[in-house]
Amino acid sequence: MVSILVDRLVTLLPERYQKTASQFFKFAITGTIGAIVDFSTFAILTRIFDWHTTYTILGTEIIAANNVSVFLAVCSNFIINRYWTFHDIAGNAAKQGAGYFLLNTLTWALNQILVSLFTFHTPLFSEIFGGNRDFVAKGAAIVIILFINFFGSKLLIFRGK
Repeated sequence: MVSILVDRLVTLLPERYQKTASQFFKFAITGTIGAIVDFSTFAILTRIFDWHTTYTILGTEIIAANNVSVFLAVCSNFIINRYWTFHDIAGNAAKQGAGYFLLNTLTWALNQILVSLFTFHTPLFSEIFGGNRDFVAKGAAIVIILFINFFGSKLLIFRGK
């Protein structure tokens, strides 16, 4: 059903952009699934298990639960992107996985920095969102990183033949 909707939307674009647009829409849907995994795990760890451990790296406070939730999202996104978004099952899964996890390690670090920046060092987030500023910070970081991950995945990991 989702694939049919994406395909119909894509046909509205000029033909030369259709493949990339289709992949981007599917990547965004996959990212949404990953965000659900990420936010659900984060909520369970921080709101149900009350895990609020932070640690500092290079002067930046890192929320430990965010590490776990982002890792699980990256795992689910790799599988979905490989089989559905980029249809690259012919590629070497181990090589793709290693590249995907390397790219996502870099964007994970950026995610950590952005979540920390927005949660602990952006007064506007505190004023507007209060105790939920960490969720809003995660959302803002995800939107920023979406484009880096898409083009990195498309151009470096799932290049096809």
